[in-house]
Amino acid sequence: MRTWRRILTHPAFTSGLAALTLTVALYSGTLSLPLFSDDLVQIPWLETISWRELWTSPSPYRYYRPLWYSLWRMWGEVVGGLHPLGLHALNVAAHFVAAWLAGLLAATWIGPRDRRSRHVSAAIATAWFTLFPFARQAVAWPGAVYNPLVSGMAAGAALAYDCGRRSGNRRMLFLALLLAALAPLTYESGLLVGVMIGAVEGIGWLSHRRLRQRWWWALPFAGLLPITLLLWRTMRGSGVIGFGLSPTDLRRNLGYLVQGLTYPTAPLAQWLAERGSLDSELALWLVALPTLALLVWAGWQRDKNALWLGAVWAVLFALPPMISMEADWFALAPRFLYMTAGGGAVIWATALSGRLSERRALLSGVVLAALLISFVPASVFIRDGIQLYGMAGETIWQAAEAAHVARPLLLVNLPMRITPRERVYPLGFEGVTPLPMRVTAAGLVYVHTGIRDGAEGVAFGIVAADDPPEYTYQLFGRPVGWEELAAAVRAAHTVYLTQYEAGRIHLLEAGGRPTMTPGAPLARFGERVTLLDLSAACDETGQIDLIAHWQVETDVTTDATVFAHLLDSDGALIAQADGYPLLEMFPFRLWKTGEMVRDVRHFDPLPAGTYTVRLGVWDLATGERWPDPDRADGVLLLPVTCRR
Repeated sequence: MRTWRRILTHPAFTSGLAALTLTVALYSGTLSLPLFSDDLVQIPWLETISWRELWTSPSPYRYYRPLWYSLWRMWGEVVGGLHPLGLHALNVAAHFVAAWLAGLLAATWIGPRDRRSRHVSAAIATAWFTLFPFARQAVAWPGAVYNPLVSGMAAGAALAYDCGRRSGNRRMLFLALLLAALAPLTYESGLLVGVMIGAVEGIGWLSHRRLRQRWWWALPFAGLLPITLLLWRTMRGSGVIGFGLSPTDLRRNLGYLVQGLTYPTAPLAQWLAERGSLDSELALWLVALPTLALLVWAGWQRDKNALWLGAVWAVLFALPPMISMEADWFALAPRFLYMTAGGGAVIWATALSGRLSERRALLSGVVLAALLISFVPASVFIRDGIQLYGMAGETIWQAAEAAHVARPLLLVNLPMRITPRERVYPLGFEGVTPLPMRVTAAGLVYVHTGIRDGAEGVAFGIVAADDPPEYTYQLFGRPVGWEELAAAVRAAHTVYLTQYEAGRIHLLEAGGRPTMTPGAPLARFGERVTLLDLSAACDETGQIDLIAHWQVETDVTTDATVFAHLLDSDGALIAQADGYPLLEMFPFRLWKTGEMVRDVRHFDPLPAGTYTVRLGVWDLATGERWPDPDRADGVLLLPVTCRR
């Protein structure tokens, strides 16, 4: 019994269990996501370069991160390609390891009044790190795996160095040196891991945590910074970030960093801003300042050395984004806060572990309840973010599947950015950007199918009329007008329009090139527009899809459009799918003489039964139907049955 109790309360077990449970609960949904954002550029680039080029040249965005790309390449060779599931699994696993090691580091450094309570420190730090809300971008997006990788390397190096210095174990010291040397090759902030080890040595030396002799073990770590910085600058050249920020940028960046450090209480600032009509930054500081004061007071009482370690970690890794990134870019990329989370976890664990370890059950219970409640907004924030990625991901999966059937595709109004209407935190962007402007629809299809030049993406805002209640959206692709869209339609085999609904974003087929051989026409409306073929099908959900093949015999100079009505068995109108062909995107007036197009229309799902489609062409200006030689009223009827 005592053996099991020792195992269950050991910091390694407690931290590992907390990291595993929370990571799986929060991020298992990412395993079903596709690839997106810079993955669509980096993967094709990685497939075309040699190992030598990988280690001697920067990436397409002028970053030098050869170790991360090498990990991807080796992983792809093992599993047979850079597939979404495998890459997402790497991110989830890296986040788990980083959270686990952060918890172990806190348990190692926080001096317990009762050594048996070290598992409390481990649990708090691990939970705080795993639930860090601004990590969701870094975990959900495979191309940001460098964040958890370097965080894990930093925590592992600090643990190994501390163990090696206290025990004299040279293997642990060499392990720390190896991790500190590899971190800069993974991500730019990894340059600071050696500096952090120097801080670990200094804090330990001043606090008599270790013997003052053999202090020279810290010298190799100090030498890592100039060596790796020189290598990094030589290989990378110029990049996309720089200095020369304005005071406003620096102030706003500091606000983002403080929000990350105080994320358990930061939602109170958003509530205060909304209820009191306050400026968001002011509301944040009104909540953050007392929070920071309480953390320092409680942490100083508990263990000032551990508090110093957490503060050094957080500040050290906060400096690069704070002083080098414009505030607008920082706001869109909260993943840059990830590297500060290890320090925040140690600070919060130091401040709270003493209260949770006290013998006074009431006080411990109150603190524990407050801590658990404060974690709820972060959990909701992560869950909602993964849901947004999943909504955008449905369109990506659909595009990849459609490219296997027929191509090239024209993808209209894909989501570039999705933003929830309600906020959780006062500062920063709280949505997702699955398809930034720098990627292409062709890259999207290629990464998921291996098919080159399989799609084009355009933004046609005229038909972007969807207004879902939970979120707003921005359109992906080059903006086009009517004439440009018509040219893109003619170049595509199949056209899809993105639909934005409550809780869902998906593609609807609009039509494209004809899929039938012209025969005797079914109708000739106004002697100008011919209906070559018409069919309808009802799927398992009860949705009726109407497929019409049209041909323009002479130029259409008026604003003609199509009416498509669905009647029930009593002849009553129950649904409509009116509008220009191709879901309102290709008016007859833009067609060339003799041009044929397949037009697909969709009726909302209906119960099983027999229905009738009523179809015709009418003039928007006059409201008159165009007649057909065989139908004076210009109405063609088509029966359709839904069995479900």
